[in-house]
Amino acid sequence: MKLANFFIPHKDTHKKAHLISWEALFFYVFIFILLQVGFSVLGYVKPGILGIESSINQQKIIELTNSERAKKGMPPVKENSALDQAAKLKAENMFSENYWAHFAPSGKTPWDFIIGSGYKFTFAGENLAKNFYTSDDVVVAWMNSSTHRDNLLNSKYEDIGIAVVEGVLNGQKTTLIVQMFGTTNVVSPTAVVNVGNGDKISVKAEEFSSKPQLVASAQSPKIIPQVLIDPYQVSKGLGLGLLAVIGTLLTIDLIILRKRGVFRLASHHVAHMALMSVTAATILSGHIGEIL
Repeated sequence: MKLANFFIPHKDTHKKAHLISWEALFFYVFIFILLQVGFSVLGYVKPGILGIESSINQQKIIELTNSERAKKGMPPVKENSALDQAAKLKAENMFSENYWAHFAPSGKTPWDFIIGSGYKFTFAGENLAKNFYTSDDVVVAWMNSSTHRDNLLNSKYEDIGIAVVEGVLNGQKTTLIVQMFGTTNVVSPTAVVNVGNGDKISVKAEEFSSKPQLVASAQSPKIIPQVLIDPYQVSKGLGLGLLAVIGTLLTIDLIILRKRGVFRLASHHVAHMALMSVTAATILSGHIGEIL
C-alpha cells in the first residue's frame, strides 16, 4: 500500500484516499469514544487534573440578572448576605457529598440552606449552574431555559444571593454557581420554593423553627489542583482539526479526479460533506456548562 493512497485517490481505480474512507471514519469515531473513556479514567485516578478555568464573578451575575429583569420592566433584586451564605453552603454541600442536583443524597433541600442561614421567606428560588467560562455564559444559559428564566424573572423576589465556588466534583475541577432568591415578607402558613427545573415546593411554616441554623465550614480551604487538561477544549480542538483534514482531503479528491477526466460528484462526497456539516455544527454549538 503506497503512502500517497492515504491522501489522494488511487491512480488506477480512483478509489478515494484511505483517510476519508468509511473505515477511517469509523476509526475516528472509535478514537473519540476512547478519548472520552480515557478522560473518565483519568478523572478517577487523578482528581482535579481535568476541568476548566472560569472567570465567573459574583457581582457580575447579580448585575446581569438585574439587567434581564430591567428589560421586562421589573425592579432589581438586592444582594442579601444571608442568601449569599445559603448559596455558599449549598455549593459546599454539593462538593462534600459529591452530587449535582437541587436535593442532596443525604436529604438536604434547597430551603434547608436558606432557612439555615437565618433567612425567613415567603417565596424563595434556586438556580444552579456549573462549568461555564464567563458570567455572561451562565446568565444566557439560564435565560434560554424557560424554567430558569421564569425563576430569574419572578416578580415576587426582592433579594438575591450568589455563590461561585470551586472544587472537585466527580473527579473534575468544577466551578459551581448557586443563585438564591427570596422575599422576606410576613411568613404565611405555607411558603413556596421554586427550583430551576420548574418544580414548586410548599414549605410549612413550622420548618422555619425546626431547622437548625447552619454555618460555613471553619476548616482551612481545600487546595484545588491545577487544571492540566480541559477535556471540552481538547475534544473540540481535535474534532475541528480532524474536520479540517477531512475537508482538505475531500477537496484534493475532487480536484484530482477532475484533472484525470473522471470528475463526478459521487454519493460518497455528498455523504461526507453532510456528515462534516452536521459534526461541525454540533461541535461549534456545543458548550461545557450545565444548568439545573
